[in-house]
Amino acid sequence: MSKYLLPLCVLLTLLSGCGGYQMKYGVVENGRTFYPLCERAKQRITDMQRISFELPSLFKQAPCRNWPGYNYNFRTDSLSVEIPGVIANESQMSIGGVYSMLFRAGHARIEYYLPPEEFFEDYKQYLSERNHISRLVTASWVDWQGGRCARFYSDNDAGFYLLRVLDYFCWESVSGSSFPLHIGAREKLPPGHTSTNLDKELIEPVLASLQINPVPAERLALWGGYRADFCADLKKGYDEKTTSRVRDGPNRQRAILFLRECGYQMPDPVGPRSWAEILRPNGQLIGRTDGERTLRKVTYAQFAELEAKLMSLQLKRGERPEIRSSRLSQDGNVLVESYRATGSYAGEWYRVPPSYSEQNGVGIRNDPVLGRVIDVHLMDFPTGLRIVGE
Repeated sequence: MSKYLLPLCVLLTLLSGCGGYQMKYGVVENGRTFYPLCERAKQRITDMQRISFELPSLFKQAPCRNWPGYNYNFRTDSLSVEIPGVIANESQMSIGGVYSMLFRAGHARIEYYLPPEEFFEDYKQYLSERNHISRLVTASWVDWQGGRCARFYSDNDAGFYLLRVLDYFCWESVSGSSFPLHIGAREKLPPGHTSTNLDKELIEPVLASLQINPVPAERLALWGGYRADFCADLKKGYDEKTTSRVRDGPNRQRAILFLRECGYQMPDPVGPRSWAEILRPNGQLIGRTDGERTLRKVTYAQFAELEAKLMSLQLKRGERPEIRSSRLSQDGNVLVESYRATGSYAGEWYRVPPSYSEQNGVGIRNDPVLGRVIDVHLMDFPTGLRIVGE
């Protein structure tokens, strides 16, 4: 554990104020201000424009430390609080917030432009796609005195600690804003420690003490301007087939969803939602290999179906990039070029949604030996992937 002595000493220096370093409290830098959590938590929280509330007892009892435990951002009208700690075993260490909460009352995510039901489904899908970071356990609706909240609970067992995350997104009709209020709670504890009831002990005390304030007209106008700019940029990117401002799939489903909320008349999404759905059905690379892993063979019917799926997408004509791939030699001493594709493409090459990057794409050509070929150059797929019918 000696390799962790330096970061541990740094943390202890921050917490104690030893070594000459002291947090700068009450100074505004880039719209952000830090305060001592032990002092601020004992008062009613009134820094935020849209809401005021009481912090839970856990934070009110926090000892005074030389740490950025209370952080308010005026630009986004957001606040975060945390109680720091160290979690370590013989080979791993985590430094930072053991208990933390996040409060957002303003313009924070583009998903806030969606109505509650659409937001719920979209955010649930977003969390489901991040299972490698934190596993979505439950997604549900709960009522509160001011309206309704979308509740999402996730966790992640890292072995030497368990991370538990609870997020509430609540809509109300007092402030004049259509954005949800975001109240989040996180707990990171080593194995064997009793878990906190995040709903009862952290979220519900805030909701019970929550007061909603009307948002100033100039702030609402500012947020409205952000939305108008977002809608215009997204529509321009959609029409011109350029990199999307939203996380999306090949069928551009999310771009269409947002553009409809922007007021545009949009067609229904066409085609698969992901490249894995097209090229890795059932989790396996499409087709069968015949000596060469990057040459995949499918039946003629499957090839025709695959070509039809690709052509149903909003492809953009382009030039094939120069493609080179290398691997280590057998003795592991030098890099050996394993694949190269340069020069003009003997067919039609397309940039693909949602990024339309020059470095990714698919091509369709007629080969004198293999016949009709689909060439694939996409991230997360083998370099030089070719698909043919037989």
